[in-house]
Amino acid sequence: MEVKMGVTLVQIDRLLTDWQQKVDAANQNLIDLYDLPAYQRLNGMGNPPSNVTGITQQRSSIALTALDRLFEEIELLNQPIISAQKIRRELPTFFVNEQDLQEIDRLLTGQSIQLSLIQTPLAQRSLLSSSQQILAISPAELLDRMMANFTTARDTLVAIETAWTQLEAKLIDTHRSLIEIQQLARTLQVSVSASVVAAETKFTELQLQIDRDPLGVNDTFTQDLLPLIDRSRSELIAIDRHRRQLATDFSTARQDLDRLNRLNRSAIDFAAETQSKIQHDLPLSAPIPAAELTELALWLDRLSAKYAAGIIAPIRVGLTNWLDRTAAYTTFAEAALVANRLPLDTRQELRGRLDALTAKALAKGKVEDPLLTDLAMRARQVLYTSPTDLTLAIDLVREYERGLNQ
Repeated sequence: MEVKMGVTLVQIDRLLTDWQQKVDAANQNLIDLYDLPAYQRLNGMGNPPSNVTGITQQRSSIALTALDRLFEEIELLNQPIISAQKIRRELPTFFVNEQDLQEIDRLLTGQSIQLSLIQTPLAQRSLLSSSQQILAISPAELLDRMMANFTTARDTLVAIETAWTQLEAKLIDTHRSLIEIQQLARTLQVSVSASVVAAETKFTELQLQIDRDPLGVNDTFTQDLLPLIDRSRSELIAIDRHRRQLATDFSTARQDLDRLNRLNRSAIDFAAETQSKIQHDLPLSAPIPAAELTELALWLDRLSAKYAAGIIAPIRVGLTNWLDRTAAYTTFAEAALVANRLPLDTRQELRGRLDALTAKALAKGKVEDPLLTDLAMRARQVLYTSPTDLTLAIDLVREYERGLNQ
């Protein structure tokens, strides 16, 4: 065996202090894990052990085995440390024996912990070898194994504890959400969707399983139930949003229909006024037939009745088509209005231009020019005579303007 030389008492004391701190921390953390309600419940301390199933049973079995092994391993870890402390206490104040220091160092850093006896296969034995071998490791190696076991036990037990303590509150909130979804469905006067039915079924199943398999319930809650509830809520919110949008669109549709009727009426009125007051060659536009506007109004009434009855999807398509048709009619009516009032607007524009040109003639000292006076008088007479000869009026005003600018 290789002997480590030169180990000092200071190094030994530092090693002992370090290992004592590690053991104290390990003991405290094991006690805290031991006191965890989930461990007490799974181990049946004070009560019969919980008869868990599913994922919880699989993972808790591994965790409890790891924790039992930890309790055994902490005892094994304590043995070389206690032995080393005993030797240290018996060391004299002066003239310390080097072999004692090496023994303490071996206990704390060497393979001083015997784990088990293992059977040596016959094919690996010599004539003088033993049929059994002692498996030994150092305290540091044992501590590494313990840390891995502790992590396994801690993570599982904390997860089970969290599931047991939080799932009840989660399920209460979920039940409240399902009630709200059902109330929203009744408000919207629609049947609950398949997602809602599936969520209610899943909720009932989870309530029955929460004590037996909290980890499985938690996974199912997160992966299955919450998405079902979110989907159900989203579906109803979409329906509510569509209904609100439809209500807005129906209000807009009524306004659009009223505007179309006003535009068409104005186009008819201006056509009649133009025909009575203006003689012209400009084309006039025929109005939208009254029968078509009546049919448009009846179509909107039918859509409104279906909407009131709770029919949503077909109404969306029908109302969109109605709005498109009305928009096309409105464009036509606007163009007809412009065309039918164009002669009147042209006459008004000519009257204004003639007034402006007359004022210009006055400013230039040409107001008494015989030719311009005659043109102005003739143009004014034509523009203020009904029916107005629009073509002649245009020619006279243009001729007056040319004469004024010469």
